[in-house]
Formats: sequence, structure tokens, C-alpha cells
Amino acid sequence: MSTPGYWLRLLQLFHHYRKKSSRLPYLPVRLWIELTSECNYRCVMCPNKDLKEKDIGYMTLDLFKKIINEAANFVYEINLAHRGESLLHPRILDAISYAKEKKVVTRLHTNGSLLTETVSRKILDSGLDRLSFSFDGYEKNTYEKIRKNGDFEKTITNIVRFLEIKKETGSRKPGTAIEVINFDSIKKGDPHKKKEFTRRFENLPLDSFIMKELHNWGGELKQKRGKDAYTVCPFPWNALIICWDGSVLPCTQDFFNINVVGDMNTSTLRSIWNGDKMVSLRKDLAKGRAANLKPCSGCDRLWRKGIFGVPREYLWKFLTKRMP
Repeated sequence: MSTPGYWLRLLQLFHHYRKKSSRLPYLPVRLWIELTSECNYRCVMCPNKDLKEKDIGYMTLDLFKKIINEAANFVYEINLAHRGESLLHPRILDAISYAKEKKVVTRLHTNGSLLTETVSRKILDSGLDRLSFSFDGYEKNTYEKIRKNGDFEKTITNIVRFLEIKKETGSRKPGTAIEVINFDSIKKGDPHKKKEFTRRFENLPLDSFIMKELHNWGGELKQKRGKDAYTVCPFPWNALIICWDGSVLPCTQDFFNINVVGDMNTSTLRSIWNGDKMVSLRKDLAKGRAANLKPCSGCDRLWRKGIFGVPREYLWKFLTKRMP
């Protein structure tokens, strides 16, 4: 999709979101495609460690291609991550290359632990548009307490080496970011440690350093909810999430597949997008009936400051094309 096409889609999306339309004349702007739900970390803030064995698996390349073949006609971007560590998937590079062949903007989020010299070079050759690393903590003790099974020095070395190769090869893509969740232990940590951490990326092509606030995964994490006014969640008006087994969700916060709205093994994105379950969900959210919805009723993202009715951080990410 061209840049003018992206802005036209956003205007259309904004119009129908503000109008609270339940049946939409456009198709999703973005998709999250979960290549695997398996993860090699056991992070303190992530419910992945509570997934049952039957919920852990890998998407087949055939199913992935089916999704891309359909979505390439209308989607702006795909995010190759949801609950798991996508670099565990043995066909991850084939998936990226196939999406790029179909001219879809493609993004990957990773913990960075599985990067090797070979994988880094293949990612740089794949055409991936954006790569973001989760890295919570500026020093070993904090990082390894939050990111259980993680090795601070090994992972940061992987990321630095990726950036060195990117610089050596003169690659413009992927745009690269480090994302840090703003835990209290990080807020109250030694400010000199942050300086030491960021100094390791000096003169390297790191495009952005992003501080993120912790969310509660639709109520799975027991933390205080914000006190701002109810805001209609924009997710069902712009995106769909497809899990490794083909089940389709309306939101990334539905970690345990409580509200499945379709199955890509037997249906199409087009039929699911305006299917009865999605239409009903939009109606309920638009009328403020989130208390009767799971996992929406426990989600802190419905109670955030907004601009023109759009959650503030989402509006900024849309405008800068930095979703997620």
C-alpha cells in the first residue's frame, strides 16, 4: 500500500471509529500473525508461562501463505509476533521473505536471545521493515530478574552485533528499536546504568529507544487500572490477530483465546472481519458494555487518556506508522 493509500485508509478508519460503525466498508489495516506461541523466556509480566501444552505450537508455512495471499490485497502491515518468540520458528526467514514478495510492510518483535551472525545477516537480506527488541533493564541483575532465562550480556552482545553488521553492510532496513517497559525497578534504578547501557549503541544504526508502560494483559496481571474516562478500544476497527493454529482474535490482549471470532483454516479474513462476532463486539464496546465482555472487562487499556476519542498512544503510533 502506498503512503497516500495509508493515509486514506486512516481517514476512513477514523471516520467509522468515531461514528461507532459496527459493520465496516474496509478491511483490517494491520494483522498480528503468531508464528509460534512458544517462548524461551519466562518473563515476570508475561502470561506465556501459564499457557497449557495444547496451546503451544507452530504455524505451518502453508497457513501463513494462505493468510498473506488474502491479506496482501488490503493490509498495510503485518506483525510477526504475538505470544511467543518468533525466532524459534524454523521457517521464520521464509515467512518474512514471502510477505515481502507480496509487498506487505513486515515487522518483527523479539527478545534478541536467538540472534546469531548467520541469522542477523539473513534478516538484513530478507527485506524486513522494522525490528524491535524487548530489553527490560539497564544492568544484569534487573534484566535477569524480569526476563527469566535471559542472559543480559549474551543478548546485548547479539543486538550490538546485529547493528554492527547493519552498519557494515549499509542496510537501511530494518528500522531498529529497543523497547523497555517502565518497571518501578527501572524507574528507581541507578541513572548511570542507563547511560552505560545506551553508550553501547553509540555510532550504531539504532533508530529509536522506546519506553513503554506496563499493561495488564486484559486483567491477567493484577495491577491498578487507570482512572481516566472509558475509551472505546480501537482494535476491532483496525486489526485482527491470527494465532499459530489459525484461530482469530480481535485484540492482542486476549492472551488465552477467550474471544475467538473465527478460524483461518476454514474461513477468510473478509468473512471474519464483518462476521457476527466482530459486529457484536463493536456494538458492545461502542455502547460501553465492556463489563459483560471477556477479557475486555479487566483490561486497563479501556481506561486511558484520549484525543478525539482515540487513546493517545494509539493516535501517535498510527500517525508515525509505528504500530505496534
